[in-house]
Amino acid sequence: MRSVFFELNGLIKSELGFFTALNGNVRASLSGLLLADETRDASVVKQLIQYYQELIDVKFSRSEFTYFAAYLLLKQENEDVPEIAKRAKEIHRCLKKFHPFLTGPEDATSSVMLATLDAKLSPQAIADIVEFYFQEFADLDFHKNNGLQALAATSALLYGKKDRTFVARVRSLLNELDKNDMKVKELYYNTIGILAYVLDGKKLDSRFFELVAGLSELPGLKFFGKTFATALAMSLYTEEITGQMNQEQVENLMVSVHVLIAMEQASAVAATAAASAAAASSS
Repeated sequence: MRSVFFELNGLIKSELGFFTALNGNVRASLSGLLLADETRDASVVKQLIQYYQELIDVKFSRSEFTYFAAYLLLKQENEDVPEIAKRAKEIHRCLKKFHPFLTGPEDATSSVMLATLDAKLSPQAIADIVEFYFQEFADLDFHKNNGLQALAATSALLYGKKDRTFVARVRSLLNELDKNDMKVKELYYNTIGILAYVLDGKKLDSRFFELVAGLSELPGLKFFGKTFATALAMSLYTEEITGQMNQEQVENLMVSVHVLIAMEQASAVAATAAASAAAASSS
C-alpha cells in the first residue's frame, strides 16, 4: 500500500513537471484519493491531467481546487467530459451571480458534480436550487460562508430539486444538537446535511452522543477540542447508518461524499498554505 502511494505520487510529479499549481500536499491528497480507488495506472494520472486542462480551457482557475475537480471527472464513465466541463463553468458563473465575493476557485469541485445533474436542468435552474438551500439554511442561522455554499451544493446534489422536507429535517437535527449544547461549526456544515439525509427523518440515538463523549475524552483528540470530536463523531455515525440504507440512497450519497472529500482536502491545503505564508511574512 505504502509503495503504491509513493508510486502514484511520483507519477503525478513526473507528469506535471516543475511549473504547476499543485504543491506536495495537494499531490499527496490526490495520490491518496487515487489509491482509495485502487488506481495505480499511469494512464489514469495522464487522464487526470488531461481533465484538469479541459477545465482550464473553459476558464476555471489554475488552482489546487481545479485538480480536485478533475479528479471528480474521472468518476464520469462514458460521459462527454468537455461538455461536462463547459456546463460546470456555466453553473459556476450562475453561482457567482448570486454570491460574487463568496464564489471562487474552491467551488470548482461542486460545480463539476452539479453539472452531472439531470440534463433537463439548465445551469441557471441548478444555481437556483443551490441558492434556495443557501437562503433556507441561512434562515436556520448557518453563517453565510464557504461552508454554507458547500452544504447548499451538496443538498442540490442529493435531491436535484428544492425540497422543503429536507430543510425541515436539517432544522430538526439542529434542534437536537442545540438541546445537547452542541454548537454548529463551519467544519461540519456539510456533514450535518449528509447526516440529515441518512437519518431520513429519524432522531439521533444514544450511540451518537456516546461517540461524541468518548472521542472528546481520547488523549489523542483532547488537544483538538469538542468541535473536532463532534465532527469526527458525525462522520463515524453517518458511516454506521449508511450500512442500513438502500442501494439508491447509498449511490446518491456517494456522489456527495466524493465532493466532500475533495473540497475538504483542498480547503485544508489552502488553509495550511495561507497560514504558512502569514507566518513567513511576519518572521
